[in-house]
Amino acid sequence: MKKGKWYHSAYIQEIGFLIAMFIVTTLHEWIEVDTVIGFIKGVIFFLILYIQAQLHRFFVLPLLLNRRYNIYAIVTVSSTLVGALLLYIADYYYLDPDFYREVGVTMSIIYHFVICIISTITIMSLFLVRKYSMELQRRNEDQVLLSEMNVKFLHAQLNPHFFFNMFNNLYGVSLTSPERIPDLILKLSSLMRYQLENGNKPTVSIDNEIKFIENYIVMEKERIGKRCEISFVFPDDSARLSRYQIAPLILITLVENAFKHSLTIINKWFVTINIDLTDNTLRVNILNSLPDESLKNESTGIGLINIRQRLELLYKGHYHFVTSRNEQEYRTSLTLQLNHF
Repeated sequence: MKKGKWYHSAYIQEIGFLIAMFIVTTLHEWIEVDTVIGFIKGVIFFLILYIQAQLHRFFVLPLLLNRRYNIYAIVTVSSTLVGALLLYIADYYYLDPDFYREVGVTMSIIYHFVICIISTITIMSLFLVRKYSMELQRRNEDQVLLSEMNVKFLHAQLNPHFFFNMFNNLYGVSLTSPERIPDLILKLSSLMRYQLENGNKPTVSIDNEIKFIENYIVMEKERIGKRCEISFVFPDDSARLSRYQIAPLILITLVENAFKHSLTIINKWFVTINIDLTDNTLRVNILNSLPDESLKNESTGIGLINIRQRLELLYKGHYHFVTSRNEQEYRTSLTLQLNHF
């Protein structure tokens, strides 16, 4: 909510509160006296209380908020006494002189002092509750904005990382089958177009994400040939997959990571990808072979770091993501509750 809207809402609430307090403090005079004069007396009584409380709110309360407690206490007692004296004078000389002359000066001032304190506390409580509520709402909106900025930043990180891997793929193919490069460039442009058009969307259909992964695997097969056994299993129901949404480019990062782990294996290796969708729950399990320690490449780990951050921002409390490894295999498991969106 923008600042202008806050002030507009606060203004409406202030008017509503003023009307409510006005009715409460004057209605008993109207019923009891049943005259215009009685009503006017109630209005005057209310205005003195309200003005005293509002002066406290705008000029005294900031002392408390700035933690100047001693000065706040002194000024509060002094201003409340002034308000009590004004009420006493109004009652004594105009509103109800007979009653207050019978009670006496001391009891009258104490009575009005208590009334001023009660009215001030009431108005201050409502004001502070509203202020706290608005501040909490502002913080929540700032947090949402920060999350959106973080997601966009992570997308910016992911795109170069993905393109870097794909151009490495083209380079590998160019060394063995240069005649296939034009064809593969067209496929790569299709992948890039998907990222550019869908990367910044809040969600995309799971069906589109799976098709994107299929195209990526085609590119990988061109590069690695028959050295890798690739298994990709997913629900064969395009219409059903289209009904479910997911944050874009999460799954492809997991697939990329599986192929990257196996790049330096000289002999045959494997990548197994299983995607299942049951009752609004998406489960992704990926298993891939690992190279010997002596053949491992250094990796920055940008992909998995990116995934963990995006999952925490977009699916907090609605996902489970774990990775594990032994000497020969690396396993990735992701579970998403899709009805979160």
